[in-house]
Amino acid sequence: MTAFKGSWSGRVVALGLLGAFILPACAVGGESDGGSPDAVEQKLVVGADEDGYTTEGAEADVGQYPLNANIFESLVRMDESYEIEPALATSWEFVAPNTWRFKLREGVTFHDGTPFDAEAVKYTFDRVAKTGGGTPGFAKNGTKVIDDYTVEVTPQFDNRRLLEQLVHPSYSIIAPGSSPGKKPIGTGPFSLVEYERQQQIVVERYDDYWGEPAQLDEITFRFLPDPNARRLALEAGEVDLVLDVAREAIPDLESKGFVIAESQPGAYSAMYLNISGQKGYTILQDSDVRHAIGNAIDRDTLIDGIFEGLATDEQTMVPSRLLGDANASKVEGYSFDSAAAAQLLEDAGWTMGSDGVREKDGEPLRLQLINGFPSASDHGAVPEFIQGQLGDVGIEVEIVKTPDTASYEERLAAGEGDIWMEQGSQNDANPLFLPALLFWSVGLFGDIGYQQLFAPGGEFDVLIEDALATPNPAEVKELVGEAMHVLIDQEAVVIPLAGLYRINVLTDEVQGFNTQPSGLQIRYDTVSMGNGAS
Repeated sequence: MTAFKGSWSGRVVALGLLGAFILPACAVGGESDGGSPDAVEQKLVVGADEDGYTTEGAEADVGQYPLNANIFESLVRMDESYEIEPALATSWEFVAPNTWRFKLREGVTFHDGTPFDAEAVKYTFDRVAKTGGGTPGFAKNGTKVIDDYTVEVTPQFDNRRLLEQLVHPSYSIIAPGSSPGKKPIGTGPFSLVEYERQQQIVVERYDDYWGEPAQLDEITFRFLPDPNARRLALEAGEVDLVLDVAREAIPDLESKGFVIAESQPGAYSAMYLNISGQKGYTILQDSDVRHAIGNAIDRDTLIDGIFEGLATDEQTMVPSRLLGDANASKVEGYSFDSAAAAQLLEDAGWTMGSDGVREKDGEPLRLQLINGFPSASDHGAVPEFIQGQLGDVGIEVEIVKTPDTASYEERLAAGEGDIWMEQGSQNDANPLFLPALLFWSVGLFGDIGYQQLFAPGGEFDVLIEDALATPNPAEVKELVGEAMHVLIDQEAVVIPLAGLYRINVLTDEVQGFNTQPSGLQIRYDTVSMGNGAS
């Protein structure tokens, strides 16, 4: 019988209170039950980042986001080149003026035996509509059942990008009447065994899966927020695979014989600058100061030193290979020029003080850098590097580390901070995913605070809305390139630091693992445990 454990009294529970609930790690390798002495047990143990699941209400997403445990599936999926593939939908068409019609896969069952059909799709999308509609803009009563295996979806706004957005696991189909916060029931290649909040989630192969059955019997995802703890667990043989390893650890792990799995660039490191600050956070309303910050960063040193060369000087934020070279080149980005940065600050009236900190009208040029998404540890020494770089041009930076995603979002909603350090990822096939999600004034993120602090409005919003409505994929990419030029070059709301390769590390026993540019798209049904190198 499936067990579902954990505390539901909030998004984050102190780790210290949960020590008594840690389960022993599954054995790595060894003899399988009833098998030969040389057989390798088909159980995989994965070291993952912090448990960021929401467990209560209509936004509950255990098994979906931010760790996709392969319990659920979407109507469509994307490959590592951002191309759309069928999944629970076998075909689709656009019906003017603003409706998408999907033909659904027949003969699919949920893990509890419930048949998958159009009612399940309606139940799922109506549930998302109650929370605001997400990036696709699901509308109340916007999903209609045509017959058992045909469904139509009409979003709140003109949205020709809906198909590309559906690959995100947040829009995976759940069993009618169920909630991932109470008992995750999907159609994926693995079904839930057990979930212990902040400790682990365990899944097992679903033998009645509609596609090729998984090779693994079981996967245990252990939540280890500290990158060093994940590394030590790998070296100690407690886990077989570590997701998102700290870059400084790679040379040593490689020398010890571990396999480095590196994706193409699909993630990024960037700073978002508060252009609408209140309550003392108003300095970055000055465009000259924002542009000076962009010029003050030596990206070559950052990439070669802090990122250990495992990054690229890509300043588009949206992956350039998704936009195409011509559209990516619309974004100029920033070159390291400390003299130009100093001149911009002088022109804005910020003069150097005797203590090395600039001041204007008696106010010091002092900024708060908030370090915490997806977690403070994920950024390693980047905040301190930025602190030193900005200090060289007379900007004093105070680094504030938030302990978890919830506290980061609380501070964001309150608008308390000047510079926000983030690592993000292109998690769907829509070139608009990041700019619309974070910076479009419409506010797809609800009351979390991104639009309140970072949305430039005006020309940027027009470009986003045009890109959402156009049927031409080539035109979409061109419009997004122009929008990112406005956001990065003209408004300097975003200061990109680097494009990041996603880095996972595994033992040589792990076979068939495919690192994806988006960690949310990793599939484990092709993975198996082999004997490894002798």
